[in-house]
Amino acid sequence: MRRILLLFALIAFGVAVSLGQTGEPEFIGEALLVRPDGSTVKLDKEIGDFTSGISWSSNSWNALSLEIAGGKALTRIKTGEPIELIVRAVDNNSDPLTIIAIYKFKAKKKSRSVLLSKDNSGTFLKSRTSSKNMVRFTGSKSGLSSYRISLTDLPAGEYGILVSNPNNRDEKRTIVSCFAVE
Repeated sequence: MRRILLLFALIAFGVAVSLGQTGEPEFIGEALLVRPDGSTVKLDKEIGDFTSGISWSSNSWNALSLEIAGGKALTRIKTGEPIELIVRAVDNNSDPLTIIAIYKFKAKKKSRSVLLSKDNSGTFLKSRTSSKNMVRFTGSKSGLSSYRISLTDLPAGEYGILVSNPNNRDEKRTIVSCFAVE
């Protein structure tokens, strides 16, 4: 009888764990869009390039920007539609605002970019990180290692999601999950 109860408990635990992972993206940094009908769509994954140098538009001698090739994301959301995302992280023990950043990009014909920081050391101008293009969101735990992100009243534009990954040993490749509101 004890063996049967133990076997039943192990099966129940396995089912509970597998149900907890249902609907989570496969890899850290990936994101899913939750459609109003409950179905999910994987957001575009792009490789972002960090660039630094003089930026006349931000009035900086050494600006750091994130740039993505291609002017438009494939995943499109209608303006006014509720936006729910599931974003995978290493775990979901941290406040999502500390490890997930959502940026509104400046879109051009062949690229999208966002200013991350500007360094004006040695001048009378201030040096700072730039949160001007960051999107505020609310988040809650979802599954074993993901967050459910809710966005409201996003204006039309191109957006990207960056997830801090403590397993990253270098900054050679930055994966950005992208979507657009039209």
